[in-house]
Amino acid sequence: MEFSFPRTFGQNEAKESLSKALVQGRFPHALLVHGEPGLGQLALLLDLAQILSCESPSPAQVRPCGKCFSCKAFQSASLESVHYLIPLVKKEKEKESEEGEETSLASAQIEELLGLIEFWHRAPYGFGVAEKAMVYASQVRELLGRLGYAGRGGRARVVMVPYLEALNPTSSNILLKTLEEPPENVYFLIASENRAELLPTLLSRCLHLGLSPLPPAEFRETVAAVSVKMGKPLVPALLPFAEGSPGVYFDFLEHGGEALLEDAAGFLSAATASDWRLFADHAASVEGVEETKYLIHFLLRCVRVHQSLKARHPASLGSGGREDGYRWTLQALQAEGWEPSLSAYLGPLEDVADLAAFATYLQTAFQAIKNYARPQIALLGLFLEYQAKSHHLVKAPAK
Repeated sequence: MEFSFPRTFGQNEAKESLSKALVQGRFPHALLVHGEPGLGQLALLLDLAQILSCESPSPAQVRPCGKCFSCKAFQSASLESVHYLIPLVKKEKEKESEEGEETSLASAQIEELLGLIEFWHRAPYGFGVAEKAMVYASQVRELLGRLGYAGRGGRARVVMVPYLEALNPTSSNILLKTLEEPPENVYFLIASENRAELLPTLLSRCLHLGLSPLPPAEFRETVAAVSVKMGKPLVPALLPFAEGSPGVYFDFLEHGGEALLEDAAGFLSAATASDWRLFADHAASVEGVEETKYLIHFLLRCVRVHQSLKARHPASLGSGGREDGYRWTLQALQAEGWEPSLSAYLGPLEDVADLAAFATYLQTAFQAIKNYARPQIALLGLFLEYQAKSHHLVKAPAK
């Protein structure tokens, strides 16, 4: 029997392992697919859900067949045999039981859930939920009620949990009890971007499958193909900073795309020049706490990509300094097959004597901005502190 994974790009090792488990009849009742954001976890969960729910009678036919009742129901995002525990953000207005516990979802939440399911099916590499969203206990209880009502036997039933770390403690404990004694013919397909946040007891009830970043050529092909499907522009200069993750690339587009690159270049030029006036001018142009947090998150990726380039292309050019640093950056980018224009974002980092210290400064700024209504002041204060502590580490521009 063969299996098709039409939504999942790359990850051939994971697909082969899953196919073997399916053929041998030892697919786990709870599978946890984990890895960095956007590697294809959510696309893989969709493919597996359709494979497991497919009712094709022919063992010679590729699954999913796309023709049976369950396949057609899945393709239309029907809740016939697939159930979803997706984080929600709308405030619950719940009916209360005699014990005062929440028992059902509000109508607004049901509408939100249906919209998220449709979004996930339409764009698994671009799918995401709000930072404050969570899976409520009422969702888990309602799911268990539906599973119990359906009874035993019959077609396979699949429970999709795209962000396990979004379960609150109550939700986690309710789900844990179910995973300890799973209903017959029910499969839990779970994804996580941060296993460190999960309860060890939950982790112990799942078979773990890790995904890796896509190789450069495969990553480019994937992003190009998904961009066409999603109707999104292709911005080659953003590709290296996604570090092999299609989902991260599309997240960049959602947060400004080329404008994000321009902001990063301005920030780095001001910071590495060690001139607080230039930095203050740039900080004043930043609008909004969330935008600033994301910019700093992107700058940390710039540092990481630069360090990775250094590790792969350690050859030193000339006597050092800004000119030689930029020349090294261009040569390293050409060797990787990336856009030469990326030197505007990676070249300035050659003027930083201690990148680890600069990265620590950025991480501190990222955490501090969460607590400030005016991020410009937080940025400027932290930069002045960093400048005072490390001015002797920063290389002066070559004259």
